[in-house]
Amino acid sequence: MRFRILGTLEVFDGTHWRGISAAKPRTLLATLLVQRDVPVPAGRLGTELWGAHEPKAAANLIQQYVMRLRRELGDRQGRLLVTRPPGYQMVLADEDDVDSVAFTRLGDSGRAALAAGDAERAAGLLAEALALWRGPALADVPTAPLVEAEAARLAEQRLDVLQVRVEADLACGRHAALVPELRQSVREHPLREGLWGQLMLALYRSGRQAEALDAYRELHRLLADELSIEPSAQLCDLQLRMLRGDTRLDLPEAGTGTGAGARSGSGAGTGAGAGTRTGAGATTDAEADAHAHAEAEADAGPGSGADTGSRRQPRTESSRPAEGAAARAGQPSAAPRQLPAAVAGFAGRRAELRLLDKLPADASAGPGPAVCVIAGTAGAGKTTLALHWAHRAAPHFPDGQLYVNLHGFAPATGPMSPGEAIRGFLEALSVPPERIPDAPEARAALLRTETAGRRLLFVLDNAADAAQVRPLLPGSAGCAVVVTSRGQLAGLAVTDGAVLLSLDVLPREEARELLAARLGTDRVAAEPEPVTELIDLCARLPLALAVTAARAAGRPGFALSAVVAELRDVRGRLEALDAGEGVSSVRAVFSWSYRRLDTATARVFRLLGLHPGRDVAAPAVAALAGLSMREAAAALTALARVHLIAEHRPGRYSFHDLLRAYATDLTATEDTEAERTAALHRLLDHFLHSARAARRHLAPARSEVPLPPPVTGSVPRCPEGYEEAMAWFEAEHAVLLAVADAAGPAGFDGHAWQLPLAMADFLHLSGRWHDWVTTQRTAIVAARQQGDRAGTALCHCESGRAAIRMRRYEEAHRELLRALELQRGLGDLTAQADTLRTLAWSYEQQGDYRAALQRVEQVLELQRAVGNLAGQAGALNNIGWCHTHLGDHQKALARCREALRLHLAGGSPLGAAYTWETLGFIHHAMGQYAEAVDSYRQCRDGFRRFGNRYGEADALHHLGGSLRMTGDQEAARDAWHAALAILDELDHPDADVVRKLLLTTAG
Repeated sequence: MRFRILGTLEVFDGTHWRGISAAKPRTLLATLLVQRDVPVPAGRLGTELWGAHEPKAAANLIQQYVMRLRRELGDRQGRLLVTRPPGYQMVLADEDDVDSVAFTRLGDSGRAALAAGDAERAAGLLAEALALWRGPALADVPTAPLVEAEAARLAEQRLDVLQVRVEADLACGRHAALVPELRQSVREHPLREGLWGQLMLALYRSGRQAEALDAYRELHRLLADELSIEPSAQLCDLQLRMLRGDTRLDLPEAGTGTGAGARSGSGAGTGAGAGTRTGAGATTDAEADAHAHAEAEADAGPGSGADTGSRRQPRTESSRPAEGAAARAGQPSAAPRQLPAAVAGFAGRRAELRLLDKLPADASAGPGPAVCVIAGTAGAGKTTLALHWAHRAAPHFPDGQLYVNLHGFAPATGPMSPGEAIRGFLEALSVPPERIPDAPEARAALLRTETAGRRLLFVLDNAADAAQVRPLLPGSAGCAVVVTSRGQLAGLAVTDGAVLLSLDVLPREEARELLAARLGTDRVAAEPEPVTELIDLCARLPLALAVTAARAAGRPGFALSAVVAELRDVRGRLEALDAGEGVSSVRAVFSWSYRRLDTATARVFRLLGLHPGRDVAAPAVAALAGLSMREAAAALTALARVHLIAEHRPGRYSFHDLLRAYATDLTATEDTEAERTAALHRLLDHFLHSARAARRHLAPARSEVPLPPPVTGSVPRCPEGYEEAMAWFEAEHAVLLAVADAAGPAGFDGHAWQLPLAMADFLHLSGRWHDWVTTQRTAIVAARQQGDRAGTALCHCESGRAAIRMRRYEEAHRELLRALELQRGLGDLTAQADTLRTLAWSYEQQGDYRAALQRVEQVLELQRAVGNLAGQAGALNNIGWCHTHLGDHQKALARCREALRLHLAGGSPLGAAYTWETLGFIHHAMGQYAEAVDSYRQCRDGFRRFGNRYGEADALHHLGGSLRMTGDQEAARDAWHAALAILDELDHPDADVVRKLLLTTAG
């Protein structure tokens, strides 16, 4: 028996890896595994399992969990999970049977190889160690002190191994390949300076000195903001040597004695001379000359090369602020006018234009430039909006308008360096070439000098990230900067006060205005219905609408309905939206964002094309891609950052139909059929097992068909309690409907009928009865196709329940009798009892209580035959309900009191609440209104404790009726108002009944 804890907790039984489905046994196993060297006392296990809320029966429950674990592990003799006073202990045949031990062993071997100078072997061993991780350690184990401490220890150990592996890879010369991984690592662990040092070195050795220094400045700002400290001395030294171009930072030659073993104290892996510090006062004349321009301003700040105590060379005359300003005054040059032409046929975006119109005033009033970032998905019209506004705002900026395309997402050339962009700006501002320094920091300082006191408008188009933009910002008031990017660039809001403007797809009316501007008002007005469909098929994306309008404009004799027909084919829609040039092809424009993604995030984006729902949350994405929750959340954040998806509600993400079509095309071509099938299987298992776990809180007594455990990588959600279960269903119900519809056509017939069953009680309780009917019809077909007779019977029974709620009684009887026929053939007494109880409910709804009574008495016999006490209590409650409607209130009271006794003895608070409801009805019918009030209050309190909001509202509804009969009109209305508030919150149709009561009793 082997165990994996570096990710979700899994057990290998000799054939396959599988999880432990129940939360408490999973926590118990995790605790014993992390403390496997010693026995864990039962008292300590109680703390791990329940914390401060340990039940009185904790010792008995722990014994039950141990027995259950032994069954799951095939350890019935207790040789693996050993009873060892004062508690229990896991005794493993081999320490390597736990993956964390293998991880530690490989990590130690890798460090030893690196210390011995064998970087290649070290990198291989350390990569093998890291490959054991499948997500955060013990990711699916509920929080417990020992487990949490071990997970934190392992996470820290993983980071240490990661840094050593990167150091080995740096020693092997893999600098450029490490950059994307290190950028992701510093985003995830922003305060770990060793990773920043390694990122700086990888960038520097890849010939990207400016980016390496940008990374240092980003860390400097981060540490100052978060901790009010500066980077370590080792990182400061590394930055200084990069500024000098110190050749000792280059990769050492083999055999020089300065290889992989020469580790720096900072963990930056700086190679030869890493431990040799240059003194604070040892700045050379050459260094001072190289940075003279950067010293033009007193606020050059960290990273400018200005070591404390160093002797600086004098400023060059041309770089002095006063001299530069005087030169401008004495020799005025033409104001730059770099804006490209605005796009013809601009329409809409009125709200966004109003926000942009505030920039000139903000530029004059603030201490620095006014900055606005226009972010949005590919094709949203960011550049079009920026240029349209910039042209109309140009008179506010008489000293000129500067424009640069930063090529942040250009597939061929890659992003433009800030230094190159600044050179273009300085040349446009008539700075002679010989005055433009080489060092990027010095160029940025000179740009701030040259723009001081001017009113300039900057348009920085297609920016990759905040680091690319910051050096381009002017330093004083009077200027405005508009940035467009597919990324969110939230960092500019934090550090530079930027206003963030998120550009979504167009509202329908503005989309219509765009088409009218391109095609003419008459042509658009002549075909209103095709135009509406065209807007929807283009997902209201400006680029798609523009391409479609251009296609239609080129064929003036064609009806717009013909253009619409071309777009209806989802798979061919992206081809139809191709105007023949990269910038005019929707697919090509999307690809520029996609190609910038790292491998893991790109895979998540592709697989999202398989998700049938309109939106998605991190747990489902984790299942879809076989990731941990943390990895899934990080991927979603990364996709949202470049606007390939949008977080339309906290924690829930969606993308428009064209991006969905693009993702679907990508997964069809880049992922194998086996990979797509496995991803869909994980997703379906996630939703099925999560829905089943949530349903148990809504209807604990409902019989279920056993499910196989979820496939590896599919970790279900397990809501705690009724309220959390309802909340989960509320959030996911639209997705669940879509997933259930998609399961059958995808070849997953079992999921196609099991999912509707798992959703049924939620659809009932929330009043979504039409969905209830529709899903059960689909379920019956799928269960028949799979040949599952028990499942088919359950689906027929559930279909009958839904038909009763819709008052389709003949249809209900047909469904229920078909279910009974199948269940009798299978000899399933418990299922027969459930179906007969539903049939009795049907007769109740029609007022035939004698027929109902016959059925529930049969239910009682069946429940007694199988020894189900909760089922017997439920049947007795139903019998009492029937007797009171037949006028025999005393017999009804006797049956319900017996039912209440069984529910309380069996620990069934929900069943007791339903019985109190029946008792309230009986007392009310007997004219015993005070007793009815007391019963309904007991019922209300029971449902409230259980978290059953609908049950609480129903009890309040009837409580109000009994209070009214006691003469307490005010209390009655209070009860009805409370009921109405809950029903309105649930959007339940019963709200209309209570609302009518309040209206008829008003005044």
